[in-house]
Amino acid sequence: MGNFSRDTFDRLKHYVGVRLQQGVPIVDADWNELEDIRKYELQAFLKWFIGNGVPSGNHGFEIQAVADPNDLSIRGGDGTAEGTGRILVEGMDVLNESDLRYTAQALYNDAALAAEWGVDPIPPLTTPAGNRTDTVYLDVWEREVDSTEDADLVNPAIGVETCVRTKREWALRVVEGSSAVPIPTAGHNFYGLARLARVGGAAVIAAGNITDLRQTILSLNDALAHLSRTDNPHNVSLAQLGAFAAADYEFNNRSVVLVTFSQADAHNALRTTDLGFVPKFVWGVASMVGRLASADYGASASGFADLRGSFEQRGHYPQAYRTSAAPFYRQDMSTTAGRLCLGHFSDATVTPNRTITIGAAISAVSGTNLSVQFYKVGPSGTGTGGALSLQTFSLRLYLYCLG
Repeated sequence: MGNFSRDTFDRLKHYVGVRLQQGVPIVDADWNELEDIRKYELQAFLKWFIGNGVPSGNHGFEIQAVADPNDLSIRGGDGTAEGTGRILVEGMDVLNESDLRYTAQALYNDAALAAEWGVDPIPPLTTPAGNRTDTVYLDVWEREVDSTEDADLVNPAIGVETCVRTKREWALRVVEGSSAVPIPTAGHNFYGLARLARVGGAAVIAAGNITDLRQTILSLNDALAHLSRTDNPHNVSLAQLGAFAAADYEFNNRSVVLVTFSQADAHNALRTTDLGFVPKFVWGVASMVGRLASADYGASASGFADLRGSFEQRGHYPQAYRTSAAPFYRQDMSTTAGRLCLGHFSDATVTPNRTITIGAAISAVSGTNLSVQFYKVGPSGTGTGGALSLQTFSLRLYLYCLG
């Protein structure tokens, strides 16, 4: 690899530049320290003043479902430098030019390449015997590249490799049976991308079982544009300014989180997401589906949660009924307190009626972690004749979190 005389960069010396003097030799250590200073200053700014996440208008490293067993798709860009999928991790701009399968990564099941790079290979995902929570995370590191790997590093005018390069690498990894991102090893940085609610015996990972953990809409331009407005964009009155402390009014962070539950989840099942900030207010939009006999019946709901002090939650409460007379379907609507959403499904064509009630509520906020609890009563009533209703159902809840 590279032939260097010494490494002189020391972050604790607070140097911000290197000044070349006349009449002295030019050595590699000074040149390399200048590069290390420049790089460290940029990464420190991005890390401490911007943060981790995906920029506004970009979908980089979104984890998506595929039809193949024990596989995932890593969302990229359009193949161009400007349109690439990207994410900031500890001040490092990480790029993914095009969509890539988990199983198509260079390090997937390749111990030889992993040994050459000095990292761990990417193992195949396993089918869980029972329900299991897995965490998808990004592993980012840098390595040295010389002309044995990239022949363009040889200067054709003199036939010599004058300098080597530092290349930023990444790998998508999954820790099975854990809801926490592992502690990174030396030289590596980890960032959580998604949580998988794996269903026992199911090799294919469904879209509804993937919860996005990325911080999105990360844009300093958007924040500065909002802060520079003078037209009172939130229509706040003087009375309201007196009623709330400034810390209660300011929402400097936002994130959209998808939480899903299904028949595989028990009553009081939890989903916990690290938002990267302390949430103060949440707006939820829910889609609930129950299979009554051979048809899916859907209901939508919305709700809010004020998380300052004691929780205040309110939401819609739709009730869907399958009936034996035309129009064979009826839906009523009311509201619920203490939950973001609640839905009731009933098959009135069987005796006794078969029913289920499902919903969700924010149950806890611990630091930057937001926990959502599943509510399920039923299915009750055995019914007679025909296909048994409510064997399958689902709840998809999008949470718009502000803090």
